[in-house]
Amino acid sequence: MNRSLLFFLVLTALSSEIIYAQAPTPAKTYQNNPVGMQLFQVGYGLQSTNTTVDGAITLPDNSVNIKTDFGYLRYAVFFKLFNKLSGFQALVPFVWIDADVLGVNRKNSGLGDMTFIFGTAIIGGQPLTLRQILQTPKTLGLAWSLGITAPTGSYSTDKLLNPSSHRWQIKPELGLSIPVKKFDIEFNAAAKFFTENTESPSLLSITPSKSVTQKPFFSLTNHTLYNFNQMFWISFDAAARFGGETTKNGTAEGNSQSLFAIGGSAGLIIPNIHHQFGVNYITKVAGNDYAPEGAILNVTYSYVFGPKFDETLRKIKK
Repeated sequence: MNRSLLFFLVLTALSSEIIYAQAPTPAKTYQNNPVGMQLFQVGYGLQSTNTTVDGAITLPDNSVNIKTDFGYLRYAVFFKLFNKLSGFQALVPFVWIDADVLGVNRKNSGLGDMTFIFGTAIIGGQPLTLRQILQTPKTLGLAWSLGITAPTGSYSTDKLLNPSSHRWQIKPELGLSIPVKKFDIEFNAAAKFFTENTESPSLLSITPSKSVTQKPFFSLTNHTLYNFNQMFWISFDAAARFGGETTKNGTAEGNSQSLFAIGGSAGLIIPNIHHQFGVNYITKVAGNDYAPEGAILNVTYSYVFGPKFDETLRKIKK
């Protein structure tokens, strides 16, 4: 058995659908996992920017500085469906906002919007056990997913910035993974659609709330990963997105965004496959006047388990 394949397999679980709209899909999201694998993940994120919490609507003013801390819990499970590996995950965030807007400090906190994601393999992604995956070389993989964010979080029209976006968000995505020796080359293409927010708060408290609609975002992400060994990998990340023009009370605002960002990510297994750590960072390097400024940092811890995991690993060690 090739023990190094264990690394390629399990670190996929470090990936998470981060709740920031401008954050790209993490590395190793669409690589293979054994049937029956589950994980519990806790994460912390820090976003320093000039946008709403979900990152979709920019406040284009030099005097706007919004710091947002995120804590979140995530559960994921992988299973066989129509003879392909499939997966489902749910994520629940808690949000702390500390913002300086036009010289006024504004704070808010509460539960954010829950996200649910279902995906399945198109090419590759055979539904294998852990033992079978350890005996199978990596191959090209293509998969799709559909993420739905529900307006379940804390929201008030009296607050300019809220933990919830008060609207539904739908994100279909395709993910391609190409293994090349110790490298993995990944491309993710996605779109994000929004329902109407009929009670969007105004910048000035004396102005009544507005109805806001937003055109979809389209994005492309690349991860170039290098796998040092079965315990550690790093990745160079690049992401671009465009779109997202808003219309308030029937008037188009002409604020479509274009954004290019770069960053890096890494994953570590220690002391064994049950305990996994991840970190990623990304920052804007180019964009138009309506693109969000700033950067995002995210760290995670995952506890991974599945049927006969420990038994299989004991046999490998022998």
